[in-house]
Amino acid sequence: MQLEDDSDYLLDPDQLRDILPQPYRMIDKILTQLVDSVWEIIETKDNAILSEARKIRPPLFDEAQPLHLYDDASSMVSSADGKYIFFGLANGIAVMDAFSQAHLYSWKEDNVQITSIQSHLIGPDVHLLITLDDMGTARLFLWAYNHIFLVKALNENPPEATSKILCQKCEASKKGDYIGALFENTGTKEMWLEVHKLPVEGWLNELETIGAAAHKHMEEEIKEAENKEADVMENAEPRHVNVVNNATLEKLGAKLSIPVHILKIKPPPEQPLPGNSSSNIYSALTKVDTGDVLGVGLNHILNPAHLESRDDIFKHRHESHLKYLAQEKEDQIIQANFHFLSASSMLSHGLDQTPANDHPVCIAVWWAGSPHLCQYSLFKSGGKDLEYKPDIVWPFTSAITCCATSDCTSYVAVGLENGNVVLWNRQIGLYKAVLNASTKSLVKSIRFLHPCLFPADVPHYPPYPTSAAAFLLAECSDGSQALFDTCDGSQQIPRCVAEKPENDDDKQNLLQILSALPELMVYTQKDGNMYIKDIGTGAALCQIGLPATHKLQNPWDPIFALGGGGQFLYVKGEGTEINEEGETNDISGIFMYHLRSCPLLDQYWSRGYSDRELMVYTTADQRIAPLMQERLQQQALRKPRLQQRWSQLRSELDVIQMARQAPLNSMRIT
Repeated sequence: MQLEDDSDYLLDPDQLRDILPQPYRMIDKILTQLVDSVWEIIETKDNAILSEARKIRPPLFDEAQPLHLYDDASSMVSSADGKYIFFGLANGIAVMDAFSQAHLYSWKEDNVQITSIQSHLIGPDVHLLITLDDMGTARLFLWAYNHIFLVKALNENPPEATSKILCQKCEASKKGDYIGALFENTGTKEMWLEVHKLPVEGWLNELETIGAAAHKHMEEEIKEAENKEADVMENAEPRHVNVVNNATLEKLGAKLSIPVHILKIKPPPEQPLPGNSSSNIYSALTKVDTGDVLGVGLNHILNPAHLESRDDIFKHRHESHLKYLAQEKEDQIIQANFHFLSASSMLSHGLDQTPANDHPVCIAVWWAGSPHLCQYSLFKSGGKDLEYKPDIVWPFTSAITCCATSDCTSYVAVGLENGNVVLWNRQIGLYKAVLNASTKSLVKSIRFLHPCLFPADVPHYPPYPTSAAAFLLAECSDGSQALFDTCDGSQQIPRCVAEKPENDDDKQNLLQILSALPELMVYTQKDGNMYIKDIGTGAALCQIGLPATHKLQNPWDPIFALGGGGQFLYVKGEGTEINEEGETNDISGIFMYHLRSCPLLDQYWSRGYSDRELMVYTTADQRIAPLMQERLQQQALRKPRLQQRWSQLRSELDVIQMARQAPLNSMRIT
């Protein structure tokens, strides 16, 4: 039997032509690979276009109204009460009424571009403003009497300085009575966190005095103007009074109290375990922790030589296996994250205060890449450069990636690099649960949802208010999202509200929850589109449509704000156009969306959201009084029950007597 010849062109038509000689054979191979690669790219793009066309697009809400007065805004934020919108501009700050979009005031300073701005309500119509500019300077302002008062710049650098102190982050507590600022020395590359106590009560008294003096001075000017030009005052516009008021405030000037520095915290050392540099055993023992606080393991008696010898021994014994170790990670940017916490049973300092007043008693700090969350008391006094050891240290099994607290700070949720979420109940001083959000990615962000969204029935007993529960929204780096709750333990199964997207372009970047509609959240995607979605179902309700000539400046960190209690959405859109001369002009601007006019949100506006508290603090008297009242109300029902019980007592005694006589009767018979 004759075997088939592989080179026979009759059996294989492709061999009809002779094999090309070199180098043409290599050229043919390269061209073939190039065509195949291009074909794969074409198929990938075609499949992406087909999948994009098959997607169910949410309705477009494009009723945008431009606000040309703030086209150069680099940041914006809404006030806590929703009345004002504060814009950070290229040369200062502007304030706008959130409901009427009327311009109220502008604070101008040359070469000061505000890149970040925050607002906190510290008194009746008095707001604390915290700003960061492009030069790393943090400033504190007060907004009152339709005027902006500059309190202090936390880190002013002289122009001739070779090294500067830059502020990387500056945040305040909920009521604005404490601020934390992260500073960096550009010369020494040193970083540290400072905590300042703000004289809120003093500011309110000083502003009241300034307002009374300005009002008195304004009345004197009006009377003087009326005597000289009565006819002019009759025809004056109503807004002229505000102009006089601002001019009067600027003329009088304002000297406000400055913050007090109370704490300085440095980041942990880069080495995993630095040695004890003491020269003798006595000084080494003085640096060791006493054991009253579980520390981070840095205060020990092991000297550097001992640690180096242990490291050399380990490398010598496992030299053949060291090559399989994971490569060292790149140097991470040192970033401090912190939360101000109110009183609880875990920290003895400040327990004499009522927890319901929301005044912080400690600050919880964790550094990027660290597995420790350290809590420092705010009631220790000291100098500017005095550093304290943490009062409480929470160690975790993995590096911390995010952290969140409830509004009352009774619950603390810590997201880890291994995909777990650890939930702590500070009211009872124990961790509540260890929740697994993902097994393949880290936890990117955590949010406590409003307690009114939790479907809990009002308990009939006990008769006094009790604590409620809330949902916990966890967002992972792979794009998946899960809902947990604060009432169940570690065995609860998370409710998935968003699966891991197949395409990275479909990942959601969660931004902010609507305060008036706590079921809804604003998010963006990589393509630059902004959406509003239902958190519980994960469905996108509508897409916020910018004009065709504009797009979001940065999809991962857009410039936007929700004003008027969530009724208005303000978005910064950037765009360019070419004029008749061929020059490119910047047409970026702010656009306002009236969410009340969006018909897709009508069903949510019609719902009533109760203002339910997550944690309820009741004293012994507040618990005893309702119980006594309930007992008195049931007194009328006790009398018939007692009579019925006494009537049944005779028959029960007869039954007992008969049971006792039965054995005796049986013995007599036998």
